[in-house]
Order: sequence, then C-alpha cells, then structure tokens
Amino acid sequence: MTARAYAWLAVPIAALAYALGVIAGGLPRFPTRSECVHPPRSGKELEAVFGRFQRQAAAEALLAKVRRLGFSQSSLEEDGCGLLEVAVGGIPTIRVGRMLVAEARGAGLRPTLQATPRQ
Repeated sequence: MTARAYAWLAVPIAALAYALGVIAGGLPRFPTRSECVHPPRSGKELEAVFGRFQRQAAAEALLAKVRRLGFSQSSLEEDGCGLLEVAVGGIPTIRVGRMLVAEARGAGLRPTLQATPRQ
C-alpha cells in the first residue's frame, strides 16, 4: 500500500474514532426540574418567578402585565434550562420574599419564591 492510500484510510478511521468518542460520553440531556428550580434557602439570593416560557412573545406579555401591576423591577432572562423566565430578583430574605409573593397573588399573579441558580 502506498503512502497516499494510508493517508486516505486514516480519514475514515479518524471520523469513526471521533464518533465513538462522542457516543461514549453519552447523549445530551435536558436538565431535570430539580436542576432548574431551586427552593428558597436562607443565605441564598432569592427571586420571585412569575413564569417560564418557551416563546418570547408569551414571556414579554407576562412581563408587561407584571410591571403594569406594580412589580417594575421584574425582568426577562434565560433560566439556564432552555426557557425564558419572568422574575424579580434581589429579594434579601425568605420573609420578604413571602410578603412579595402574597402581594403578587393578591394582584392575581402566581409567583413562586426560589433561590437564584447564579450563586
């Protein structure tokens, strides 16, 4: 066999080795709910999450409603799990967070108090 034939033979062998290496690492997976939603804990930065969405338009509609109802510091951001999240962050304590959640529920919203995953 010539050097040129060895070179052409090396290409499919390298491609096969790469594919086997990728498969050996496992298939990509979507994070579980426990990896995306973090229960509130003392000493952690907290946020009130008003909703999570796949579609930008739905997230923006809720954000506008939340702000219109007086939660002007609310924002729209990616949640790290492939969804858009409407939330207000910077809540210092669980007690303050529960008060904010109660106020929001009184306005017809359904937020949940969560620890931010960014800590």
